[in-house]
Amino acid sequence: MRRLIKAEIYKLFKGKTFKILCAVATLLAILVISASSIMTEEQFMDSLGDIPQEQKIQQAEAFIKSSQEAALVTPGKLGLNTNGAENPFDINPIEVFHTSFGVGIVEILISLLVASMFAKEYSQRTIKNTLAYGKKREAFYIAKLIAIVVGIAIIVAIMVLIPTIVTTFTKGWISNFEFAHIVEVLRTYLGAMILYTAIASILMLVVVLAKSSGATIGISVALFIFVPTFLAFSYGQYDWFDNLYELTIFYNTALVTAIKSTSTDIIKAVSVGIATLLMSGILGITIFKRQDIK
Repeated sequence: MRRLIKAEIYKLFKGKTFKILCAVATLLAILVISASSIMTEEQFMDSLGDIPQEQKIQQAEAFIKSSQEAALVTPGKLGLNTNGAENPFDINPIEVFHTSFGVGIVEILISLLVASMFAKEYSQRTIKNTLAYGKKREAFYIAKLIAIVVGIAIIVAIMVLIPTIVTTFTKGWISNFEFAHIVEVLRTYLGAMILYTAIASILMLVVVLAKSSGATIGISVALFIFVPTFLAFSYGQYDWFDNLYELTIFYNTALVTAIKSTSTDIIKAVSVGIATLLMSGILGITIFKRQDIK
């Protein structure tokens, strides 16, 4: 098992896709750094045009208030999310850290990594050669998942830590950084990684069923972009639907990284992630073990 894991991690670091995804993560980090300093309150008021100064101030105050009072999670909202920031015109490094995760962005990066690490084995027919050496299928499957999670951990670290560190120094916030902030960063990152591991497990199940890189990426886009957007239209209309939606991986991935998420929120999200990981993992391994691989 250990040798299988080492072999898969070696494939991860040697693969072009992983290197490209790291480069993409770096570009996203730079984008977050730029976005955190582009829109100041003065620039916002200038963008309002030739209305009285008093109205500009009122609109700026209303924008700040809407951010402070925004819902913890806005179902269907994708991309960088500053909901909960005390001042969206001057978000602090901890808020930058939460924003950097980007709802829907990491999921697509995960789908590309899973497609290159696992689905590609089907299309290139190398999976049968590996299994022909007498490797247990469940060991092969788990080794793949572990290697993919290692890749995800590195990619996500690049995305969220670079903006956090850079803005901490550029905004002169280093003296305000406390031990509690380090704890918050660690609990959020680890919580998010459990949810991302569950997503990787779901996508590996998709690979086992679809046996195609293209189909895996297409299904991933539909599953993590279009489905949450579609379901969001019904959120808030029925209590029973809201309760069910809040138990899904879609909601809890956003919850675990939200700016104002509490320890209770993270525990809830992690619980959903673990349950999803176990169910998708067991189902994926069961199907994979019974599959006729040619």
